[in-house]
Amino acid sequence: MTHDHEHAQVRQTWFTELLNTALNDLAHAERVITAFAAQEPDGFIAWGMAEGEATQAHRALRQAPSLQAAAPADHDTANATANALFELASKVSQSLVRAAELASDPDDKMACLQAALHASRLRKALR
Repeated sequence: MTHDHEHAQVRQTWFTELLNTALNDLAHAERVITAFAAQEPDGFIAWGMAEGEATQAHRALRQAPSLQAAAPADHDTANATANALFELASKVSQSLVRAAELASDPDDKMACLQAALHASRLRKALR
């Protein structure tokens, strides 16, 4: 195996890992925000913007051709807070930008960047 081939394989593995982690994190954020919105009388007003961005980020990332993810693992929503969601959105946004840098397929790159944009907007909606 050549050094270039090894490098490409490592790059692809890292890219795939970033994509799958981001997808799971976005699905988790979406579920938690929806749960928060359902628990409060004006929840959908308070959480609507954040929920929309989480959904858009998740949908945008799903457009990446390289994404072969199973249904995301179910996380426990009980211990989540808006702060934790803010941190999650920040992490996902950074990961997606990194994934876009690693992507060799232009459609993967576009899906990552669109999802990163929505994750960044989600972060703002949670502040």
